[in-house]
Amino acid sequence: MARQATCDVRGSARAASYLFGAVGSDSARMRCRLHALVYWPVCGRAIKVALLVGTILLAINQGDVILTRHVTMLVVAKIGLTYVVPFSVSNYSALAANRLRHS
Repeated sequence: MARQATCDVRGSARAASYLFGAVGSDSARMRCRLHALVYWPVCGRAIKVALLVGTILLAINQGDVILTRHVTMLVVAKIGLTYVVPFSVSNYSALAANRLRHS
């Protein structure tokens, strides 16, 4: 029976669930679920996507409210979600694309 790969993060003995980079290359990194969530190349890209897409959605959905200065706590919560949703979608997409297929 083949031994399951472990996370490349020092001190982690968890099973690897994700592979980032090309298989067999020096830059390939195995990560467990926890460390994949905070893997900077993926998180950094998700932050950039969230800033771009979130700002566009903010202008479309809340622009008039902000310009007329009718901002309430509900609008502030909506603004937060406007950035959280694209971040989550981008991060989920990257993780789904890099998930290891265990047999």
